[in-house]
Amino acid sequence: MKLRSFSRFLIIIMTLCVADLSHAHRFYASFSQIDMQSEKGTIEITHRLFTHDIEDLLIRYQGGAGELDDDVIEKFLQNYIIQAFAIYNPEGESIPLNWIAIEVTLNDIFVYQEAPLEKNQQTLIIANRILMDLFEDQSNTVNLKLDGKVKSYTFHKDSELYQISFSGRTGNVPLN
Repeated sequence: MKLRSFSRFLIIIMTLCVADLSHAHRFYASFSQIDMQSEKGTIEITHRLFTHDIEDLLIRYQGGAGELDDDVIEKFLQNYIIQAFAIYNPEGESIPLNWIAIEVTLNDIFVYQEAPLEKNQQTLIIANRILMDLFEDQSNTVNLKLDGKVKSYTFHKDSELYQISFSGRTGNVPLN
């Protein structure tokens, strides 16, 4: 899923957004779907971000998207997501996330990651700080799915780590 004209796409979107939106109410949210695929031995992660939020992110940290090519933008997003989102096993060890790709639509940017799933693993500890450094009212909803069951948690500015389990305790995890 290689992006061909991501920077041109962002320029078009930014131009369209110049229209007077002062009366529109913006909300700040991202959505992450984590699928624990027991049969494949993988954890598949899809983050859904709003294009206009990523534009704001690029403006803050890169000075905009207009002068950047697709590879620079993708590398920036990859580094940003790696810093802002993490998963851990029940022992608190970080699970390395492999970058798969990004996909851009008019309103959304989808980020795909993958990690190995340990046999019989039913618990993940999650940290989700995506865009929390940019928007005071940011909320990030995470849906964790295993064997057709789904559990959700919404991270806010004051959220740290959250453990989601299909076989035990679910809740906030103290920082050590």
